[in-house]
Amino acid sequence: MIRRAFLLVPLIALSAVSCLGAQQRLTAEQRQVVIDSIASNLDRMYVFPDVATRMNADLRDRAKRGEFDKLDDASEFAQTLTRDLQAISHDKHLRVRVRASDPVNGPAGSFGVQSSIFGEAKRLDGDIAYVEILSFGAPPEEVREDVTRVMSSVADAKALIVDIRRNGGGSPFTVALVSSYLFGDDSVHLNSLYFRPANRTDDFYTNPRVAGRKFGPDKPIYVLTSSRTFSGAEEFAYNLQTRKRATTVGETTGGGANPGRGVPLPYSLTVFVPTGRAINPITKTNWEGVGVKPDVAVDAGAALDRAQAMARQAVLSGTRKTQ
Repeated sequence: MIRRAFLLVPLIALSAVSCLGAQQRLTAEQRQVVIDSIASNLDRMYVFPDVATRMNADLRDRAKRGEFDKLDDASEFAQTLTRDLQAISHDKHLRVRVRASDPVNGPAGSFGVQSSIFGEAKRLDGDIAYVEILSFGAPPEEVREDVTRVMSSVADAKALIVDIRRNGGGSPFTVALVSSYLFGDDSVHLNSLYFRPANRTDDFYTNPRVAGRKFGPDKPIYVLTSSRTFSGAEEFAYNLQTRKRATTVGETTGGGANPGRGVPLPYSLTVFVPTGRAINPITKTNWEGVGVKPDVAVDAGAALDRAQAMARQAVLSGTRKTQ
């Protein structure tokens, strides 16, 4: 029975998408059903119950005042709901979208299974390795071999630049997998995630016994960030920064630290509900709403040049750690 229930979800979603495609409009009654569904999901799952109560009250007050009366277009309605929800919560993960154009995301805003999380990887002058990580969205089991190959290839470099300027997030398990190549023989506590629905806290550690060769705990690392760096990518930067394992170079990141999952709504809409919050073992807080502030603040476009200059200087001076 459980398996059958799960199989019904995509069938219902496809039917809703087809229906939306045919009409492209929502009636007043349908908009109210969507609002009630959002309220129910926020009450049950949103990580901060008091904020959920305030958001739901605000949406219902707006509906009573007629603020949604002319929003019969599903996409425009979704954008307005997102704006209103974020005005109360200031939570950048919390958003409503049309499901046909935004499939339900996995944990922490993941991008879904993919064959590789990496972009360009190369060796720069001065024996400095450069690795671009475009996403942490694929689960570890899908990219483990690729991570081993790429991270082992940079293990003998004298310094490492990790570029996450275009990285929108992903799985904390994949963040931990990549990070394991940047530390030593002891397991390091990187981050914890508290989830309200299960009233559970999950801890994430490096694995000292990952396959291949590790860059290790001593040589300098520079992490490039931008305002587009978000969610799991911010965790990666924040973990390394608070552990004083890397120097962050670039722009303050987007500021999304509350993981969650996509929930289908009626009429082919979906809401991403943040069900948890990050708890860094060093700071006891996270980057929600404020972003990860770089150690060296420069425009994102200039971050690589600045990091490369810093890395060259560190190599010439024989500096082991970046801080």
